[in-house]
Amino acid sequence: MAATVEPVPEVPPLIWADSEPDGALLEPPLTRAEITAALLRIADAEGLAAVSVERVATELGIAGPSLGLHIRRPGDLDDLLLDGVFAELVPSWSEPGEWRADLRAGAFQLREAIRRHPWFARLTFRRPLFGPRALSWLEHTMALLERAGLDITVAAAYAATVTGHVMGTAMCEAEEAEMERVRAGTRSTHERHFDVAAFLDGLVAGGRYPTFSRFLQAGARHLTVDESFEISLDALLDGLALRVERA
Repeated sequence: MAATVEPVPEVPPLIWADSEPDGALLEPPLTRAEITAALLRIADAEGLAAVSVERVATELGIAGPSLGLHIRRPGDLDDLLLDGVFAELVPSWSEPGEWRADLRAGAFQLREAIRRHPWFARLTFRRPLFGPRALSWLEHTMALLERAGLDITVAAAYAATVTGHVMGTAMCEAEEAEMERVRAGTRSTHERHFDVAAFLDGLVAGGRYPTFSRFLQAGARHLTVDESFEISLDALLDGLALRVERA
């Protein structure tokens, strides 16, 4: 019996496969950079749901035909948005052997960019990161690790691990902030804190989670999201440093 061959997922068409029209020949003149800037303003102010060709045309004060020469598919808007965020990042190069400091600085840069654009992390699940600025960032991160002495395949895996950690953490932060915003519209901060405290008191009294209960009863200060991110990132980099030493 012949083995079943799973179909290979089709890569969606990307705007980067198209040559950019000569903006000077359009009326009015228009470039991808101008479209990207408008997209970022809309997404930041109104959310991803507001992003559309029509909304961008209104933002730029132009007619549809000029924009249509640049934007040929719905996914083109997402591609420009994603690469527009990576355009805000400035790679750091130190002396050879200082890969950790540069990788750490890059992780904080990426996190801050995602925090400025809360919609970004979720959008990365819809489109591949093949824009020129995104690829430049990946190239930089992989080069740091390869320069540290790692095999290129391993360097790629570690670069993806660090980037995934940053994006995953930032996405959780964005979702929690959104939930807090929604809750704030229905109940006061005092009421919400009282509800949580009453629930946790019940957990402790029930005795089902003794380790977690000891943590709650210890009265330890809870880490801020910034402190938690820094600790988790350093733990990840500590592990990578050990792998680099063995390479």
